[in-house]
Amino acid sequence: MSVHEAILDLGYDPTIREDGPLVRPPVPAALPTSATVDPQYLPPPKAQGTPRHVGSPGSCAAWASTYGLATYTAAAAASQSPSSTALQASPAHIYIEVMKSYGQKGCAGSRLASYLNLLKQSGTPNWQTAPYYPNCPELWSSYDPNAAADGSFQIPGWAIVETSDLDAIKAVIAAGGALCYGTSLNEGFMKYEGPGPMTGPLNKVPNVGHCMLIIGYDDDQQAILIQNSFGQDWGCEWNGRRGYIWMSYELFQYLAQGQAMYVTA
Repeated sequence: MSVHEAILDLGYDPTIREDGPLVRPPVPAALPTSATVDPQYLPPPKAQGTPRHVGSPGSCAAWASTYGLATYTAAAAASQSPSSTALQASPAHIYIEVMKSYGQKGCAGSRLASYLNLLKQSGTPNWQTAPYYPNCPELWSSYDPNAAADGSFQIPGWAIVETSDLDAIKAVIAAGGALCYGTSLNEGFMKYEGPGPMTGPLNKVPNVGHCMLIIGYDDDQQAILIQNSFGQDWGCEWNGRRGYIWMSYELFQYLAQGQAMYVTA
C-alpha cells in the first residue's frame, strides 16, 4: 500500500458483497425530477479522521450507517433537528462493538450490514454518552461496554437496493429516506470543491474504499447528492454548509460497490 493509499485507508472494502435482504421499494410511475431529504433532520457534517489522516481510524461504515442514517431516521421520526450531541447517534461505541464482533482488538475496516443489524437489535448510545475520537487508542480506551443504548436510534428494519437501479434509490429519497452505501474513490475525489457535480475521472484508486450517505438527486444535473464524513473543510456547500458532493450518475454507478442500504418500516 502506498503512502497515498494509507492516508485514504477509510475503512471499507468495495469489492465485497454485503449480506442483507434485497427489497426494491415502491417506485412511483412518475418520480420527481429532483428530491433531497429534509436537511433539518440531517446531522451536521463531521470528520471521521484528522486533516493529516482523513481515514483514521477506518470507521467510515459506522459514520454512514449510524451517525448519518440512524441519526437522520430518528430525527425525521421525531420531527426534531439533531443539532445537539444528545440527538446524534454516536459512531464510536457501535464501531468498537463491531470490531469486537470481528475478533479485533484494534481498528480495521468493516461492513455496513454489521451496524444496521446492531441498530435493528437495540439502537446505540448517543454522541453525548459515547463521544467519538478520531484515533484508535482513544476509541478503545473510552469505550464503555455498559453504555446505555438510546432506543430512538433503533431501526425497525433495513434492506438493500442495487446502485445500478437509480429509480429505486430515487424512490427512497422521494419518500423521505436516505441510504448508506460503499464505494471506491477516484483520483479527483479528495480535491472536489463543487459547486457542480464531479463527473470524472472514471478511474479507481487501488485498495481504497469508503462509505457515505446518499441524501438527494437531481435529474437536471444528472447527479446524486451525498454527505461525507470529512468535515466541513471539504466538498461543496449545500444548505449553508460544506461537506457534501454532487456526483454524476455515471461516476456514482461506476465507483459504487453495488449496494445501498435504507431503513424499512
